Amino acid sequence: MLSLCLIPVAAAAQTPPDCAKPSGRAERTICASADLKVAAEDLTTLLRDTLGNTPVEGRDAIERAQKAFLTDRDGRCADTSAIPACRALYEARATDLASQNSAGQKTLAAVVAGIPKDAKAAAAALRRYSGAPAKAWLVYLYQSGTVAVPDKDAAVRRLVDEILNQDLPKDPYLLEEMRNLGDVPSASLGTALLFLRHVLSTTEMDAPCFLFTRHGQPAFEAFGAFWGNARDETPGLCAPPSSVFDLPEWKTVSAHIDPAIEPALVERGSIRHGYERQFEVDDLQASLVPSTLLESPMSAEARKMAEQRGKAVAAFRSWDDFEVWPEKDYRAALHALPAAITATSKIYREKFKLNPQTADQAAKAAADRFIAGRLGLIMPDD
Repeated sequence: MLSLCLIPVAAAAQTPPDCAKPSGRAERTICASADLKVAAEDLTTLLRDTLGNTPVEGRDAIERAQKAFLTDRDGRCADTSAIPACRALYEARATDLASQNSAGQKTLAAVVAGIPKDAKAAAAALRRYSGAPAKAWLVYLYQSGTVAVPDKDAAVRRLVDEILNQDLPKDPYLLEEMRNLGDVPSASLGTALLFLRHVLSTTEMDAPCFLFTRHGQPAFEAFGAFWGNARDETPGLCAPPSSVFDLPEWKTVSAHIDPAIEPALVERGSIRHGYERQFEVDDLQASLVPSTLLESPMSAEARKMAEQRGKAVAAFRSWDDFEVWPEKDYRAALHALPAAITATSKIYREKFKLNPQTADQAAKAAADRFIAGRLGLIMPDD
């Protein structure tokens, strides 16, 4: 039986006017205005995404509203003198669709949140969607073996092909990067997670915590910092139930290092997004699955980052650039760090049930992440 997520949606065939051959007066008006032409193209994409993020049983209302909009558009946009009114009509429709799309993504996120409890039920619900996010989650479920499916490779390959060729924004850089991942069905779990990360980066959906508690190091690497620009901001990461770096002992360390790194964040320009992303990932890893801090990096990017982290930790131990980081603050941070490590080790023993030796090692690794991530901002570039 063909899954519902693969059935074409009739209204998704709505396309912006073909300005080489505009059909009717309204389309000629739209093609005469660069702003309206862009608005029509954007609305087509938004309609596709909204339908894709709505289960099959909820699409009729969206399709009816779109037909009503087109009827209204054909009347209001019939003359070039009505361009302002036509633009307002498009803006109102875009606002309505954006609201529905956001609501649809929240409902979809609730389906995804049910994966740890009942993955089969979640997969059945995801098949009632036709958009890239739901398909990417099915790719993850099938590729990870969480949900069994006949002829897994063919099923995954079909979903990946649909996502790349019909469901994503027309972003050449993103599409090229996703295609460079290679054959996802035959790739590692880390590649499937990175594929999922790329798709979620085009949405309002966050990466849920169960990805990290279930898969550990591959998930932290897949959702880490890669690009050193605003792309590192997406997708959002789940918030841990509590952060070890919120302990008073870490707040004391922060008070002595933050004044030095805050100006550096501004000076770094767009690359600061990469640093900030890594702060988040380090916090999540240290607070959610601290034992993974002791695991060896898996990807080439992670190995490079580990080397850089080692250099930063070594620089911290022999810091002497007191123009950038005043000696008084450096000494105070150095003095406060052991107490932060001790408090973290206690949390790891009591909450995560790590044995004392492993807890101490993980706490020191968390400290290395905390220090290295920040110190990298004020160290000279290689």
